[in-house]
Amino acid sequence: MSDLSRFTGKFRARRDTLQESSSARVTKRHRESLVCNQCRKSKLRCDRGQPCSSCVRRDDADACSYRWTTGSRVHNQAAVEGRLTHLESLVKNLMWSQESAPSDCDVISPELARCPLEIAVQTQSEKVDATRYVGSTHWSAILDDIHELTAVLGGYGDVQGAENPTTPDPPALGSELIFGSPNSYSLQQVISLYLPSRVELDRYLSLYFQGETYIVPFIHTHHFQRQYREFWADAASVNPLWLSILFSICCLASLIRNATDSNHSLQNDLVAESAKFHTAAGQCLVIGEYHRSQQFTVEALAIYAQCKNLRTLDPSREAGAILGMAVRIGYEMGYHRDPDAFGSLTVFEGEMRRRFWAACKQMDLMSSFQLGLPSNICLENCDTRSPRNLLDSDFDVDTQALPASRSDNEATRLLWFIVKDRQMVSFSKVCKDSLSLKEKSEAEIIQLDEEIRQMYMTIPDVLRTRPLSESIADAPFLIMTRLYVEYIYLKSLCVLHRRYMARGNVFSTKSCVKAAKRLVGQFIDMYKEFAPGGQLHAERWMLTNFTMSDFLLGIMVLCLVVHTHRKRGSLHPAIDSATESEVLSLLEQSYDICVEKSQASRDARRAAHAVRLILNGAKTSNAAESQPVGDNASGIDLASLSLRPEHGDGQINETPFDLLDPFNFMGNDFENVDWTVLDQQISG
Repeated sequence: MSDLSRFTGKFRARRDTLQESSSARVTKRHRESLVCNQCRKSKLRCDRGQPCSSCVRRDDADACSYRWTTGSRVHNQAAVEGRLTHLESLVKNLMWSQESAPSDCDVISPELARCPLEIAVQTQSEKVDATRYVGSTHWSAILDDIHELTAVLGGYGDVQGAENPTTPDPPALGSELIFGSPNSYSLQQVISLYLPSRVELDRYLSLYFQGETYIVPFIHTHHFQRQYREFWADAASVNPLWLSILFSICCLASLIRNATDSNHSLQNDLVAESAKFHTAAGQCLVIGEYHRSQQFTVEALAIYAQCKNLRTLDPSREAGAILGMAVRIGYEMGYHRDPDAFGSLTVFEGEMRRRFWAACKQMDLMSSFQLGLPSNICLENCDTRSPRNLLDSDFDVDTQALPASRSDNEATRLLWFIVKDRQMVSFSKVCKDSLSLKEKSEAEIIQLDEEIRQMYMTIPDVLRTRPLSESIADAPFLIMTRLYVEYIYLKSLCVLHRRYMARGNVFSTKSCVKAAKRLVGQFIDMYKEFAPGGQLHAERWMLTNFTMSDFLLGIMVLCLVVHTHRKRGSLHPAIDSATESEVLSLLEQSYDICVEKSQASRDARRAAHAVRLILNGAKTSNAAESQPVGDNASGIDLASLSLRPEHGDGQINETPFDLLDPFNFMGNDFENVDWTVLDQQISG
């Protein structure tokens, strides 16, 4: 047998190496400690957080520390200093960077320089807000087509007829809990600080589940009640994200109570109570690590955003951002794929996922429409079917096969939600067209118009609007949901045709005017019934920023109609005299509503100024009487109409209108405007 000692390799020590000096030996490198000292002593699993979740659960967050070597200390100290330097540069850029050369209004005054950094950044952010991008789906973008208003209308001055209007204060910097809050919260602290007694909590849940319109469809009544009983049996082991859902439901219930209660002292208490519930819901999102794909994440984020939307009559940018996160996580968890073709899910889980994705599509698209931004969901990438028209009592966690969908003539609380989901297909196309940098051809516009009208024809009769005088026996919930469905149809037509109406197209003008008159008229009738003694007085809390945004869109379209009619005169008639009188009457009533709501809504305050200028200009206008255009009340023959202007060489003419940035007038000195001179300029 051969001598094996001559075979040397990587794992065989040779004699010559054993005689080498100790200086040549490899020194063992000290490994970095990836476990905190407390978890290392207790032999627990550590998630390497600072502090880690184990120390937070043991209420020992202050003692959470790591054993670092000298080299790692230097490395981390340098990393911290680098982050501070980067943060400082960001703040400086926010305060000082301007695209153009600094002017008098761009220079920070000595008083501002001496004020705290938080106030300085907030003041400068008002200038940054003036350059915020808003697409053509936003109601204020219509002001671009009324260049006289665009040139002078800015800020949010006093509204004529409103006594000392109070503009809602913008949220303070860092006030949004789930956006980088530096504080740490333990679940026990949240429960002890914000959770009311069992009796009070039962009342909030009862108010929520007994309601109709704003019950979130992806919260199953019976399943949630079982989870609620389990929570009280063992509150310490509750999932923080589920607890966030519970607090958000209580927040919704308190908002409803606040809007329907006439006791002003109690209203103040309910506002504070709603804010506490919302704070607790946000803290639970942080504790539950909402950024990870896990159970209850998307539901908790969506209902949290819903609460934020209902707290104001103006569009909420924060809610839009939160919904964007929910959409992204929903994609990661496969909510955009139908449960029958994706994963091994139970029948109950599959149907609830369909409900959530339908709700997510609607909330995201409506919120994006409000803000004038593209939607986060691409419908071409989704195959999730619409949920069935079922009551929560029709199926549960042990259901083996879903029952057949109820009839579309049965007005369940889910029917209007399903109909809206069908409308989102055409409405999404309209929003894409309005925000697209490419214009559609004449045939494509007519085809999309016909698609919108065909979708409207599929709406069940029980959800078709009718005069309030014919709805005296209908539930307020049914009346409101009919209006919600109707508004989607009407604003789809307004947004689709507004661009072409501004260029003198007859077909688009007829379609836009008819839809806007109907939208504004129905809103005015609804608003009157919110008054004491009205049919909808008990449901006046249903007036949300979504509905308010639709109303502002409608009145801006009517303002544009009057403006173009007055400027073009009889040579290029847009509407006849009878239609103009009807539009002016609607604008006068709308102005009163905007003034009344200006104290609670910045958008309503701004719209009130625009409407007043249009009304003053119409009263003093010397334009020639326009020739009648005619209005086909029985409908429009799409095949025989053209999108080209009635006069001229057939080319679209944009000369009368300056297409400006929608918010380039936000920074003007609006408070010091001489309204007498301005009204003369608009009239002349």
